[in-house]
Amino acid sequence: MTPILEVRNLKKYYPIRKGLLNKLVGTKYVVDGISFSIDKGKTLALVGESGCGKSVLLRVLLGLEDPTEGEILFHGKNTAQMSSDEIREKQRKMQMIFQDSLGALHPRFTVEKSLEEPLMINGMKDRKKRQEIVESTLKEVGLDPQYSTRYPHELSGGQRQRVTIARSLVERPELILADEPISALDVSLQAQVLNLLMDLQDEFDLAMLFVAHDLAVVRQIADDIMIMYMGQIMEASPSAAIYEDARHPYTKVLLKSAPSIAKGLSDESFHLDLKVGDTPDPANPPSGCLFHTRCMLADERCCREAPEYREITPGHFVRCHKA
Repeated sequence: MTPILEVRNLKKYYPIRKGLLNKLVGTKYVVDGISFSIDKGKTLALVGESGCGKSVLLRVLLGLEDPTEGEILFHGKNTAQMSSDEIREKQRKMQMIFQDSLGALHPRFTVEKSLEEPLMINGMKDRKKRQEIVESTLKEVGLDPQYSTRYPHELSGGQRQRVTIARSLVERPELILADEPISALDVSLQAQVLNLLMDLQDEFDLAMLFVAHDLAVVRQIADDIMIMYMGQIMEASPSAAIYEDARHPYTKVLLKSAPSIAKGLSDESFHLDLKVGDTPDPANPPSGCLFHTRCMLADERCCREAPEYREITPGHFVRCHKA
C-alpha cells in the first residue's frame, strides 16, 4: 500500500549572510536528512526540544517553504512535480492544527466565517451548504452550533482549539499535521483534546503527524515515534519499543523528564542526565555525533565520528554508536 505521505532525505538549510555586500558566511542546518512515511489511519509522533527543527519541517511539508534537498511524496507523487491543480488538491487533503489557537484564528472573523473561508476558497458557492458543513463540523468537535456567531476572544482556550480542529476538518482531509496542539492548554483540557483527536481519527480514518516535546503526551495517540535532535532523527520505532526498549541516550533523557513515565523506569541505564550546557548552534554543529556535547556516555569516538542511522531490530532505528 502506498503511504499517504513519504519523505526522503529531506533537508532545509538557511544561508547566513552579513555585511553590506550580503556575503555568505555560513549555513544553518535546521532539517538535515530526514526520512519517514505515514500510512492511512496511522499517527506518527515527532518528539524533540524546542528549536530542533520540528516546526520548520511542518512548513516544508505544507509547501510554505521549499526544501533545500530531498523529496516529499503525497500518495506516491513528488510534490515538486505537481501541477497547480494537484498542489491545490494536496493542500485540501493535508491540513494543519496550530499550537497557538488565538493567533491561528482571525480576530475579526466569527467562528462561522473562519470555517467557511476554506470552503469558499475552494469554490463552494452554495451558502446554505457551507453553513450545513460548518454546523455539522462544530458538532463533530463537540461544540454547539450556537458558537458559530462568536469571535475568538469570546471563547475559552479549549473552545478555540476545537475551532481550529474543526477548521482543519471542513475539507475532509486525509492527513493532519498537528503542531503541538495541546501545549498551550492546561492538563484537563489536554486530555479532552487528545481524546477528541483520537475519536476523529477513528471516525474519519485520518493519518496524523503529531508534533510534541513531551513523550508522555503522545503515549496514547502514537503508533510510531521519531525522536528529533538538531534537525536529525536520533531514534525511530513503533511506539511501544520507545517506552519499553529505548536505545538512544537522548530518548532516555526525554523519558526520564516525563514524570508520569519516569515512575515506571527502574533500569539503571535510565538514570541519565544531560551535561551542563545549551543545545549547540545549528549554524555551528559539533563534529561527530550531534548529541555528544550533552551526552553523559560520550567518548572519543562519539566526538570524532558521526554515527550511522541503523536498524537494530525490525522497525527500530537508532543513530548512536552505543545503541
